[in-house]
Amino acid sequence: MESKNSALVSVIIPTYKRRETLKSAIESIRKQTYENLEIIVVDDNGADSEYRKSVEEIMEQYKENSQIVYVKNEKNMGGAAARNVGIQKAKGEYLAFLDDDDTYYPKKIEKQIAAFQNSRNSKLALVYCYVEQLDESGKVNYVLKNQLRGNCLYEAMCIDCVAPTSLWLVKKSAIVDVGMFSIVPSKQDATLILKLLEKGYEVDYVPEVLCSYANFAIGEKITNYGTRSINGELLYREACRRTFQRLTTKQQNDVEFEFLVRLYRIYSSNKMKDETNNVRREMQNISLGKTINFFVRTWLHQIKHGKSR
Repeated sequence: MESKNSALVSVIIPTYKRRETLKSAIESIRKQTYENLEIIVVDDNGADSEYRKSVEEIMEQYKENSQIVYVKNEKNMGGAAARNVGIQKAKGEYLAFLDDDDTYYPKKIEKQIAAFQNSRNSKLALVYCYVEQLDESGKVNYVLKNQLRGNCLYEAMCIDCVAPTSLWLVKKSAIVDVGMFSIVPSKQDATLILKLLEKGYEVDYVPEVLCSYANFAIGEKITNYGTRSINGELLYREACRRTFQRLTTKQQNDVEFEFLVRLYRIYSSNKMKDETNNVRREMQNISLGKTINFFVRTWLHQIKHGKSR
């Protein structure tokens, strides 16, 4: 077993139009109880932009810190490509990722490294954790506690995402083996986890809240989740369908239905009436009972929260 703090962990922060929270993200890594760290900040702002200048000012404060590497992209490349730049620069055996508006709690990496060290599973590639969502006042309004482990290919396809990137600790060799992040409009985290599971790798989790993310807008996210979410969802569905030979017919239908549920919500929120109606019909074709159950739950939720159509 490796001794404490022996393996180098490279933490990659892609940043884009988020100068207000970048420093707190960096500082949350510097406060980790795990010591053998490399911090790679990938500046995805345009070379001549106002945001590039502000990030340069922040990074100037760390220029004497040998643990921190500052990489400047010549132009905005998007979240997936920016993370890939960081992966290529990373020297660590393990990789972690932190969005520039998220924060780690002090023992995050220590506990995830321990999970790797205590495991006898040679296929274990990624360990994630629980995360709490904070509102603008810092109040916790939601805690994400996914509990999937092993080669959970079917289960992973039935939910939105096993774990967002800020929750990960992953072996660099595994992430390189599957071709790093795919350049897709959204669902980059879910797509990479899918590629790991397809390749036979497995995941595990630490059952503790070890980081937080903000549920309010400051600046702009590294990836734009506006209308791109539709194309991202459709591309992710196609990626899942390419693995359907590993699933039973029932499992395939379950996965298809969950995609339709998510697409219905996206189309509905964007007031895309034709697309919404088409998805509803597809849901009914798979399972009338599940469709009725979904719409009853949706209606009850709207009543509970004072929303009606």
